[in-house]
Amino acid sequence: MHRLKLHSAVNANLQNTMNISLILNHVRKLGPTYRSEISKVLNLSLPAVSRAVDQLIELRYLKERKIITKHGRQAHEVEINSQLGMSVGISIELPFLKIAKMDMAGHMLTVEEVVLDITNSCIEDHILQRLEYFLHHKQYIDDQEIPVIAFTIGVPAAIDLVHQKIYAVLYSNLKELNLKRLIESTYTVPVFLENNENLAIIAEKHYQNSIPEENCVYITIHYGIGAGILFHGQLYRGANGAAGEIGYQYIASDGYAGTKEAQTFESTGSIHQIQRIALNLIHAGKGEDVFQAANYSYEKVTHTLIGEMANAGNATAQTILASYAKLLARGIGNILVILNPELVVFGGNLLDIPNCEKFVLEPMRLQLEKSVPFPLPKFRLTRLGRESAVIGACQMGLENTILQAFPYNI
Repeated sequence: MHRLKLHSAVNANLQNTMNISLILNHVRKLGPTYRSEISKVLNLSLPAVSRAVDQLIELRYLKERKIITKHGRQAHEVEINSQLGMSVGISIELPFLKIAKMDMAGHMLTVEEVVLDITNSCIEDHILQRLEYFLHHKQYIDDQEIPVIAFTIGVPAAIDLVHQKIYAVLYSNLKELNLKRLIESTYTVPVFLENNENLAIIAEKHYQNSIPEENCVYITIHYGIGAGILFHGQLYRGANGAAGEIGYQYIASDGYAGTKEAQTFESTGSIHQIQRIALNLIHAGKGEDVFQAANYSYEKVTHTLIGEMANAGNATAQTILASYAKLLARGIGNILVILNPELVVFGGNLLDIPNCEKFVLEPMRLQLEKSVPFPLPKFRLTRLGRESAVIGACQMGLENTILQAFPYNI
């Protein structure tokens, strides 16, 4: 049973505030609707719904339009006022930068991806230039410009929101990132900073056909590995924002990397490990078909090539991916026995592998069934592709600004 804890009895004013919040979030989620439909779905009296809707129209959160029904009658439909403002999301996923706009109704307006020079020490200047160019193209509805009301920056690192510090960052030129301060001073609107995986799990949970699971984990498999965690439907960040830095967990030596240093999940399970397994087979004289497909170039033996060969039926490539799945299972198994989630969503470079569910996630599941002593969660790839973090960034900007006064939802 879900319980709502209150500090006092609900008086008429608080009840009206709750109704307003419930109705606004209902319209945001389901789109244009009628007062009578809101009354039925939320089990509120029609007079109570009408009072709340009228207040939201007066506050400009909702707008009303007349609809002519099939019977020639006029009906008044209400919808989110998208002209009220839009949120801009920025996701730094080096070497890529994604920038997106989302309107008040939660609709993605436009998304842009550019490649950044990760060797450039002035990476902030490059990002600011791309942001300025992106915002130069204004958004209009009925000839009215939609103002930017917030920015959210997603970074591949742990974020201490209290002290505004960045920890566990993969790229050294992001350690002293002043982008938040620079954007605030340039555009004079609120700017929020958050971890990319945290933003991705927010998007999975709340964007459009949202997932029903309340306890779930989003894991990015890239050249680094990170996770975003939902606990009872709420983002879990830990004491200083470092919850989900699963790439730093110690994993025993794997036998493929060819190094003697202590192995972390990031070093044994990140995406380049597929190439290392393949090269190990080639050097052992068992991967001639893979080497030939790469035109006898070690650099061209990539996870993408292996994935394409596996999907085409190549047995060697399928064996390589099965071996990689066992390495993934080591780190993922630790997460399962600690968090016991309902769902694990994967993103990042795993999306480059065709039929990844068959060649990586299913062998990983079979391996985990041997080591985890309770039912496994569901495993799947992200439904939002490469844009999950930037979508979550846009959502966070809306939630932390103009929607902050409407916390009640069903």
